Amino acid sequence: MSDRQSQPPQKKKRSGSETRQRGKVISVRCYDHEVVKIEANAAAVDLCCSSFLRVLGTGDRRSHERRRPLPELKPFTQAFGKLGIHCSNAYQLLKLANRGEYPDIEEVRETHKKLNMIADELLAIIRSYSGDYQR
Repeated sequence: MSDRQSQPPQKKKRSGSETRQRGKVISVRCYDHEVVKIEANAAAVDLCCSSFLRVLGTGDRRSHERRRPLPELKPFTQAFGKLGIHCSNAYQLLKLANRGEYPDIEEVRETHKKLNMIADELLAIIRSYSGDYQR
């Protein structure tokens, strides 16, 4: 047997920070009627269920407790996500252009059209919240 075969395999080094605090997960079993009650009470104080139970259990509130996402902001966050995708595409085309590799003009036009469409969608959503319906 060679030396390599007799040695136990070395453990892979973990990625990430070695000093980061890793939290523990506590699973809690509940009946359906208890879950409904916990969710209702958490919603009443605008917290997620896990944050609500943590505050109840410890008596302390973290400065960065996770809040429930606002349902009225869902269209905005979806449109903002689309904008990020299209901006990423535009960035890739600009990187090519900076290297002297000019992309096909139709591809640039398509990306430009998508950016304009999503910008108009975001403006419509923002205007609907602000009450400013006219440009």
